[in-house]
Amino acid sequence: MVDDSPMQLERARALLSKDHAVETFRDAEAMLERLHQGPPPDVLLLDWQLPGVSGLDACRYVREQYDDVTLPILILSARGAHADFAEGLRAGASDYVSKPYDDAELLARVGGLLRIRAQGQQLREREAYLATTLSSIGDAVITTDQAGHITFLNPVAERVTGWSDAEARQRPVTDVFRLIDASTRALVEDPVGRVLTRGTVQGLIGPTLLLRKDGSEVPIEDSAAPIRVGTRELTGVVLVFRDVTEQRKTQLRNEALDAKVRASEAELRILLDAIPVLVSYVTPEETYGRVNKAYEDWFGIAQDSLRGRSIREVVGDAAYEVLGPYVKRGLAGEDLSFEQHDVPYRLGGTRDVRVTFIAHREAGQPAGGYVALLQDITAERRLTKERERSAQQQREQAEFEQQLIGIVSHDLRNPLGAILMGASRLNQQDGLDSNVRKTSARIHSSAARAVRMVNELLDFTQARMGGGIRIECNPTDFHSLLRTMVDEVEAANPSARVKVEMSGDGLGLWDGDRLSQVLQNLVTNALKYGEPGTPVLVAARGDREHVTFSVHNEGAPLPADQRSALFEPFQRGTGTVDKTGRSVGLGLFIVKSIVDAHGGHIEVRSEAGKGTTFIVSLPRHARSSAPR
Repeated sequence: MVDDSPMQLERARALLSKDHAVETFRDAEAMLERLHQGPPPDVLLLDWQLPGVSGLDACRYVREQYDDVTLPILILSARGAHADFAEGLRAGASDYVSKPYDDAELLARVGGLLRIRAQGQQLREREAYLATTLSSIGDAVITTDQAGHITFLNPVAERVTGWSDAEARQRPVTDVFRLIDASTRALVEDPVGRVLTRGTVQGLIGPTLLLRKDGSEVPIEDSAAPIRVGTRELTGVVLVFRDVTEQRKTQLRNEALDAKVRASEAELRILLDAIPVLVSYVTPEETYGRVNKAYEDWFGIAQDSLRGRSIREVVGDAAYEVLGPYVKRGLAGEDLSFEQHDVPYRLGGTRDVRVTFIAHREAGQPAGGYVALLQDITAERRLTKERERSAQQQREQAEFEQQLIGIVSHDLRNPLGAILMGASRLNQQDGLDSNVRKTSARIHSSAARAVRMVNELLDFTQARMGGGIRIECNPTDFHSLLRTMVDEVEAANPSARVKVEMSGDGLGLWDGDRLSQVLQNLVTNALKYGEPGTPVLVAARGDREHVTFSVHNEGAPLPADQRSALFEPFQRGTGTVDKTGRSVGLGLFIVKSIVDAHGGHIEVRSEAGKGTTFIVSLPRHARSSAPR
């Protein structure tokens, strides 16, 4: 208390010291010096009329240092005009008491200022607590007054918006908190305006972007709530929001992953359904997980209906009795494959099946079911049996025919030999009638052709049934053999023209009789099917390891579709029918069999304008062989 009247000071001390600690001063200078030395008092009582610095000037000075809450000021003055009251309040006084004052009034005024100070301090503590709380939470917070002007930004809000608290204060919230729709890019009504209009909590609708101070965009989520004094008066809005960039990235990644999973699931479904084999996953509880379309078709039960159903229920008790032991092994973690025939089928009858179980294992974990691949092989086994029966019948028929050919051919040789001998002796007799001699010559020629056919049939039978034609190899001069064979062919065919070219060494270890048979067959065929009037060229060349010879004639090429079967039995190198009956279509088959027996190789080349050439390559040292 500052008063220049000793009596007033003593009176006030006596009155106030009952409940308060009181310091008194006679002038303002001493009081101001005391304020500089320590904390301010709870209440300052100033007399208006003071020597030196007046109470009004001292009030102005103190108010520049302390606000109303920190240091309430009570002015005491004998001047009681209303204008004086107003001037004192303008100078910073918190209250005014006229002298002479009533003791009870003074105590009441001081008590009122103390209560106001205490309430102000409590309010400041609450504000500090609230500010600390808002500054420390992870969400961004903006508060506004009832006009929508910003009163506070916490540090998170500063970071998200790019505005500092000092820059944003008293700005319209729409300057700092600007929103656009993430999809349409249209401006979004700010939630603070909606709260002030409707008086209820408001939030964002749909994905929203916050435009920061620098123009960049941040995806956010927010809500705004009204600030009320009591239950009715709306004094502002609190806006709480957060940067959801990472959450949005995570969401987008999850959505992309979900899309990939769905696509993979669809691909897997298509892939499984395209497999003609029945595919299923069996759980450790012996129930079906996933199955493919083939499974649905085979059992007549929709895929979704099969999920979760037990194996026994689906396949039936009879089939389970057969397949159950395999199921147990698969669930025990064993990989296995098996065929089971005559398995009872749920739709009637039985089926033959081929099954593979692949156990589902994870490291350190017990078996977790298995994948089953089941194939209905009923038709396949039936077809296989039919093929086997047909093949057996064909083999038996072929063996019978070959045996028959061999027997008939062998038994025909003796009577044919007798016919040849008889015809030869008959022709040697003198004095035969010319008609008889002509008939005898025809008999001899026909019997000779029959003998050749029989020999071919015997060679064929030996090649097919005896494991190949037998050869007896001896030192042979191929060039000499070739010249002798050509002379014989020309003698038998006076009109034939055969040109021979030989080079290199013609010596080797071969079966001369069989090679003569090869040469005779190839040259005879070349003459028979060649262009009339053109020569047949036979060329032989010896090198270090082989003797190679070729037989060439001019004429129409062999049809391409007949070349692959040219060396098969009962085939001819032309579509022309041998009406003379001089061939049964075994010649080239026997030729190849003889070449094979010598370890050689034969091929044919035929082209329009270039004629047809058979080429045979023989190793010089063939080994004798006997039929197997």
